[in-house]
Amino acid sequence: MEALYNALRKNPNIAAWKVNVNHRETCELFYVQKKVETVRATETVDYTVTIYVDKGEARGQSTFAVYPYMGEKEIERLIEENVFAASFALNKFYEIPEPEPFEAPKPSGNLADKPFAETIKEIGEAIMKANVVPNASLSATEIFLNKNQKEVHNSKGVDVSFVTYECKIETIPNYVHEKEEVEIYQPISFSLFNPEELTAKIAEAISVVKDRAEAIKMPDVGSIPVIIDDEESVAQFFYTIADDLNYQAAYTHSNLFEIGQNLQEGGDGDPLTIEFKSIVDGAINSSPIDGDGVVLKPVTVIDAGVTKSRFGSYRFGYYLGEKHPTGQPAVLTAAPGTLDEKEIAKAPYLRCVRFSGIQTDLENNFFGGEVRLGYYFDGKKEIPVTGFSIQGDYKAAIKSMRLSKKKSTYDFYQGPKFIYIPDVKVH
Repeated sequence: MEALYNALRKNPNIAAWKVNVNHRETCELFYVQKKVETVRATETVDYTVTIYVDKGEARGQSTFAVYPYMGEKEIERLIEENVFAASFALNKFYEIPEPEPFEAPKPSGNLADKPFAETIKEIGEAIMKANVVPNASLSATEIFLNKNQKEVHNSKGVDVSFVTYECKIETIPNYVHEKEEVEIYQPISFSLFNPEELTAKIAEAISVVKDRAEAIKMPDVGSIPVIIDDEESVAQFFYTIADDLNYQAAYTHSNLFEIGQNLQEGGDGDPLTIEFKSIVDGAINSSPIDGDGVVLKPVTVIDAGVTKSRFGSYRFGYYLGEKHPTGQPAVLTAAPGTLDEKEIAKAPYLRCVRFSGIQTDLENNFFGGEVRLGYYFDGKKEIPVTGFSIQGDYKAAIKSMRLSKKKSTYDFYQGPKFIYIPDVKVH
């Protein structure tokens, strides 16, 4: 798209620019029940352009999309419109990144090991192996296998590219119980394909929808130990803690934590260690560079409960005077803990496996939300329960929580599979 770069270079009102390119090749497979309905391949190229306009000691920016079918005149008109928009969105001046030494790593995972057509067939077969439960089915399943070639170019000379592979699955398990049908939406994503693990994950989703259909109302227990065992909610729980150490939070004085602070002082839980990494096998957010073209390196933000360093975008790192801003991290990793399933079965607890959306609010010292499915352990067995919410003290939970030995991997997370919090209100 040489017309785009020519137009950016010759416009006198543009102080700097950045172009993000994503060249995507996909193989897609669609099932209705157990029957393959559609197989198709696609190829697309997306250009996302950011222009920067300076006025005095201020800098404005505007971001817009450019499509391959656009001609030179249309691109120039679009740029002029965004120059105008950027001149009214001014902030304190900041630089954009300069080039760094970079060698694109081998893509994480194993999705590049075979032709897509072969791999996506194996993925479909692994999913359908679990679709065998009486009164239950996968009403619809969509599989997207993607190769992304990503590029970042800017007016300072940044010119980097790398390749990632990912699989995204959307499926709807349903279960018929006493003439009533219950269904859930189950997304799954990975870059490391293990057929047995995928079959087990789908089987778990079918088990969840069956238990949801048969669940009883949660007994009135007041406060009880709660296990958060929903991968997205666990990831969000940790990310909210780490995000308080973001450059932007420090710059806007909205942060609660200071560097060197012991978040678990006086507590008796498992030590919390959080590190951001660029590449983690299985996590589809893995990326060696961020969207600004900053080369990502590991950064430990919390070590055994003690805050160690801040992180974040080049812009806000620049505002804080950081010599080498970390860039916007790709994957959060949390160290596993000491807890296993046998230990938690010694006393009653409530295990929450499906939230309608967990709420994590450090400023108001709150975590919780509505739980669509949980398992109440009464001291002898787990009973599926629904129709309740949980509410906990966030800062107290950080000090007292126990973390599982077993790890799991989610889009932007790898760490403990579940979190055990000893005192949470249930209502």
